[in-house]
Amino acid sequence: RAGNGTVGSADLIDLNPNEEIVLSAAMQQLRDPGALVVAHGSKGRPKTVRLRLVESAISWRTETHRKKPSSTGETGPKLGKLHHVPLTHILYVDVGKQTTALRRVENAAVAEDLCFSLLTKEGSLDLECNSATERDALVSSFSMVLDEVHANNWRDVQRAPSSDMPSSFDGGDRDEGL
Repeated sequence: RAGNGTVGSADLIDLNPNEEIVLSAAMQQLRDPGALVVAHGSKGRPKTVRLRLVESAISWRTETHRKKPSSTGETGPKLGKLHHVPLTHILYVDVGKQTTALRRVENAAVAEDLCFSLLTKEGSLDLECNSATERDALVSSFSMVLDEVHANNWRDVQRAPSSDMPSSFDGGDRDEGL
């Protein structure tokens, strides 16, 4: 891993067979049904989201448990607005709590080894995983995918300090009155 907290596929060359299995499982989970992680914005409370890798984009939407069945009788999770970011817009993966959203005082108790961010020219998607193993597998998965996406246009990838980027999660679903 580079000293700046970013990860590329060159960091993944020395995978042992067990790590390959974990990485393969993470890629499969990202495709379907998606990884259930916590998204942090620079405003508001963190929210549980389902993050998916679809075609040439990532998508996410909030997912909350219903306290009671909906008026139509639905009992599954309540789903928020679906968001998409083309993979070509994701510049790189930042490991740890590098962004403003993850460095907020409210997130001080969130462990560094559970966090990563997907950085775009427009902002960042700041995520907290359920375990360090899951975080590392997702980081490796996104790094491999992004290396393929940017293989032909790597000179176009311009880096800006991740702490200066607005969170892409801001402006997402809003729970009024919280």
